Amino acid sequence: DGFVRVDRDYVAQAAELARAGGCKHFVLQSSQGANAQSRFLYLRVKGEVENLVQAVGFDRCTILRPAVLLCKRQESRPMEWITQQFLGAVARFCPTAYSVPVETVARAMVASVLQPGKGKVDVLENRAIHELGKA
Repeated sequence: DGFVRVDRDYVAQAAELARAGGCKHFVLQSSQGANAQSRFLYLRVKGEVENLVQAVGFDRCTILRPAVLLCKRQESRPMEWITQQFLGAVARFCPTAYSVPVETVARAMVASVLQPGKGKVDVLENRAIHELGKA
């Protein structure tokens, strides 16, 4: 319940407030595999919020769908740490396949605002996030 409230409801409300305040371009970080019809709660909620944000009616909307985010956390999450170590090693050989550093996602978000869009809604998958995050 808390996950749905934070990741869907609060984000949709923030989008509505941004639009009411004059925002013309909204950038949303979603997730690889987001799908409002998914049987998996996480992917379903991410897909639902994508649909809700698009329905707000921004002039332009950029949706980033990163794979596993690589970052350092202060709190202890042992399984996440193990996964990140594994994916960090895989990234040396296939850097855009399964993961992306959070810094790259942040740079891609900024770059998406600074460059002209290809359409009303741009959806950037993990490889495109890597490319844009390097620009």
